[in-house]
Amino acid sequence: MATEGLRYTVEELSAKVGMSPRNIRAHQTRSLLGPPIRRGRTAYYDDSHVRRLEAIKSLQRQGYNLVAIEAILGVRSPEPVGEALDQLLARLGREQPGLVHALARHGVLVRGEDGGVQMVRARLMRSVLGLHRAGVHAVPSLQVLSEVLDRLRLIAEDLVRSTGERIVGATPALRPGPAVDWDELETKAEALTNSMIGLLTEAFRVALENFGPTALPELLAESAIGGTQLRLEGSATIDNG
Repeated sequence: MATEGLRYTVEELSAKVGMSPRNIRAHQTRSLLGPPIRRGRTAYYDDSHVRRLEAIKSLQRQGYNLVAIEAILGVRSPEPVGEALDQLLARLGREQPGLVHALARHGVLVRGEDGGVQMVRARLMRSVLGLHRAGVHAVPSLQVLSEVLDRLRLIAEDLVRSTGERIVGATPALRPGPAVDWDELETKAEALTNSMIGLLTEAFRVALENFGPTALPELLAESAIGGTQLRLEGSATIDNG
C-alpha cells in the first residue's frame, strides 16, 4: 500500500503501473523518469512518476522504441541538420506522413510540437543523402530504411540478449551479489550496454564491408547483362528528386 502523501516504493510503483522494478530503474538511467525522493535509505516515487511511466507504456504500445520516446518526451534533443536535410524533412512532413510515422517508431526522427519533422539520428539521414548523390531517390531510400529496421528489430533483440547472456555468464564480476547495490548495478549496466552496442555495431559493419564491395557490383553487372532496370518500388511516382 502507498505511503502517506501518495508516495510509493519501487515495488509499490511496479505493482501500480505493471512494470518491473528493473525497467523502472532503466528508465531513470535514460532520464526518461525523474529521480525518486529519498528518505534515509528508501527511495519514494509519487504520482508524477506514475503518469510518466503510463505515458511511456502508451508510446511503447504504439510501437515507438525508447530512443523515439526520449525525443517525444523531450529527453533527447533533436540533432542539428544541414539545409539539404531540413528541406527533405519538410517534404516528408507534408507528403509522406505514413513514412514519418514508420521512421519515428524506430527513433530515426520525430514530429515536434509544431507538427514539423525533427531529426533524432542525423547520421542515418546523411547516409540517405549519400544514396541520393549516387542516383537513388530519397523517399524510396527511406522506405527501404524503414523496412530494414523492421527486419533488424527482432534480430537485434535476439543478438543483444544472447550476447549479453554470454558476456555476463563469463564475467562473474558483473553479476550482483546477495546485497544488491542498485546504483552500482545501473552504472555497470550502462557501461556494459554502451560497450556491447559498440561491439555489435562494428561487427555488423565489418560483415557488411566484407560482403558489400563484391555483391553490389555483381548486382549491377547482372542487371546490365540481363537488360533489366534497377529501380525501387514507387520511385518514379513518389519522388522526383
